[in-house]
Amino acid sequence: MIYQEFITKFKAHTKEITYQQQLNLAISVCKKLFFDYQEFSQQNKWGDLDTLLDAINLISQSLNLQPDTGQTKQMLQRIEAITPDTEDFDNASYALNACAAVYESLEFILDKDPQHVFNIGTCLTDTIDFKIQEDDELTELQINSHPEMINARRFLFER
Repeated sequence: MIYQEFITKFKAHTKEITYQQQLNLAISVCKKLFFDYQEFSQQNKWGDLDTLLDAINLISQSLNLQPDTGQTKQMLQRIEAITPDTEDFDNASYALNACAAVYESLEFILDKDPQHVFNIGTCLTDTIDFKIQEDDELTELQINSHPEMINARRFLFER
């Protein structure tokens, strides 16, 4: 599947699935990307793993409970504070995507806009794209047909 085809299908998919499925997808991606933030934090001795985990737990709690708007907005500020700047760190891209996915998930539980879920999925595919191109610059066809990208896209449709 070429990139543009994936984008079109995934955008439609995020609008078609139920709120519960959207939220489960968001949580799954956040948990998957957490480990990239953890690695970044350990390598750079920067960041706050507990805050990121607290945010993911808050998002997960909203599966069963109505989220507290004030607490959620406060968590948005806390996530902003632990989001690395790519100008300050050479290896911040993966951690930035992890934080962006959590931030978008928090916004999603506030406004239920499926655009956030689409953006969260894009954080995952962007991370995979960066990883598979770390050693070699690949063509779009090579990226689209790479097993890790195929698996990531499949993951997004199966959640």
